Amino acid sequence: AKLVTGKYKYDHVDRYLHDLHWLQVKKHIVFKIALLSYTAINGLAPLYIQDMFSYSYQGYTPRLLTRTMNTRFGQGSLSFIGPKIFNNLPLHITTADSIVSF
Repeated sequence: AKLVTGKYKYDHVDRYLHDLHWLQVKKHIVFKIALLSYTAINGLAPLYIQDMFSYSYQGYTPRLLTRTMNTRFGQGSLSFIGPKIFNNLPLHITTADSIVSF
């Protein structure tokens, strides 16, 4: 962001990220995982990604079923962390009609 905006090395970057409509790295990763989960539920993702998730509907609300992992390495996988992130999203986001409104 500093390179794009031409700011100095020691300037704070938060304001410039907001002005450019960019996310911080951790928030960007969470967004990408949530987006992959959304596309998998709605059949927009490739089959190998859809197979990573199992879901059920509670009323009209889709809920991803969380898997149990025995190792710490497995807890970083998409099939483990994706449902946790997706299930914590607000209802109006999880039931969005399209990727654009997601």
